[in-house]
Amino acid sequence: MATADVSALQRAFDAARSTGDFTSALNELRESWPQMVSTAGASLRGMLDCTPDELWHNDPWLVTGYATSFRSVDSTSRTTALPYFEAAFALLTPETPAFVRATLFVRYAAALRSLGRLNDALAAIASASAIADSRDVIPLARRVPLTAEIALHRGAIAFHGGDFDRAKADFRLAGSLAETNLSLANQLEVFGCLALIQLLMGDFEHALSYIARAESAGASPSLRNSKFNAPALISELLIGVMQNGTDSSGPLVARVHEATQESDWEPLGLYAEAFTELFVGNAHEGLEKLRQALLSLDEWQPAGFADSAIRGLRAAALLQLGDSGSAWELLANLAPTQHHVVCPNRLIAHLRFVTGDARGALDALRECESLGDNHSSRTLTDVFLVKAAAHLTLGGEEQSSVAFDRALRLAARNRMHSPFRLIPSEVVQEMLTRAATRSQPLEVGALIKRLDGLTVILAPRDSLALSDRERSIARELVRGSSSSEIAETLFISVNTVKSHLKSIYRKLGVTSRVEAIHKSRELGLQVDITRD
Repeated sequence: MATADVSALQRAFDAARSTGDFTSALNELRESWPQMVSTAGASLRGMLDCTPDELWHNDPWLVTGYATSFRSVDSTSRTTALPYFEAAFALLTPETPAFVRATLFVRYAAALRSLGRLNDALAAIASASAIADSRDVIPLARRVPLTAEIALHRGAIAFHGGDFDRAKADFRLAGSLAETNLSLANQLEVFGCLALIQLLMGDFEHALSYIARAESAGASPSLRNSKFNAPALISELLIGVMQNGTDSSGPLVARVHEATQESDWEPLGLYAEAFTELFVGNAHEGLEKLRQALLSLDEWQPAGFADSAIRGLRAAALLQLGDSGSAWELLANLAPTQHHVVCPNRLIAHLRFVTGDARGALDALRECESLGDNHSSRTLTDVFLVKAAAHLTLGGEEQSSVAFDRALRLAARNRMHSPFRLIPSEVVQEMLTRAATRSQPLEVGALIKRLDGLTVILAPRDSLALSDRERSIARELVRGSSSSEIAETLFISVNTVKSHLKSIYRKLGVTSRVEAIHKSRELGLQVDITRD
């Protein structure tokens, strides 16, 4: 899409102020504001502010442009636009051209999603789509760019809501039309969002290709460091950390922070910053970033995917600190997102494994395995890693080898090593030693060499050897059941319950029921996963 010559337009308005004739300048602005509004919002407002009110205050097209200008890279307020959008809606009549009405709804949807008002934004974009699909005549030169914009913003709303399939389809449509029908700002957002989806699904190669496409769009430095490029920057940061660690991530972290401020990408930007901190063991700093991220979602309706992602990472941070009880409180109420992009099951399995419950770890992963190829391969790497470790602990060496080879292949494809931090070093090293004796693809062999000697420091935890029956009784303790109630629930005698309780106290290192309940909560034994 051609870019507007803001300097030439400014000269036209300067001349109009001298002559008092704004006709030509306003006609030029009517044609060019969709191209300039993302990068020169303040200039657009200045031009209209110096124009006599009666020449534009009753024009819904120009008022829409004025309202849209508050989403520009040089504007920080996300709410100021709303009264101007309301004024534009009030100006609509049955004679208002369809493309004007549809564009108003599209730009209004963009403003609403920047505020996290996803339900309202979805309603607005649905209205725009209905107008575009109606029998009202919209010139082809207006219809195709309008279709691209509808797809972009509908995709962004779907993404924030966690519907990645719908978002991907919309972004692909917008991307196919982008070069000649979307502004540079919108092109950056489309390709950045496609990169983010590919990252979340575990296809780093395609994610990086979309990042490169955004970088080659010819955007100015200010645009490349703006909210429009935020999805690409977030993707680049996360992939870089997962592949190469944090040694050179500082400048990119700063760019992400700057780009995501006061936008709908701020929660995920803070998530990425927290991920970077947690990767190097800075759990407290990571938790602070996650606290800020949750605050940025405070008025979102609904909170959507970002809320789940932030809470999942918060649980991982708490596990890193050894605060299993708080982590369990989060995980027990955290549902997986579409394709298990956010996969609490793998963290539950991790905690089960490191507390000595290998069977419980396998049980926690059953839902993940049932998804098959529909599971995000990024989080599926963790699933196979924990599965391999659990089978090895239980003596299933062949099953462990199969699962570990799957984990290695998934990790090698994306050249990442971060998932191998979920399991203690000695277990990973044993599985790596065994894997090195098997025939492996070249990229897997290279990954094995790179991981050799990897040190994973996990917070100390009690190594439990509770039997399934003892775990069932511990779970009933947490629920507040008495010994007789436990006996009735589990169809055993009260004496048997008391005998098991003595064994539980000894294994947990406690001396009373109160201490046993506290310890059981800390270890997540209240969550019913392990088979009895």
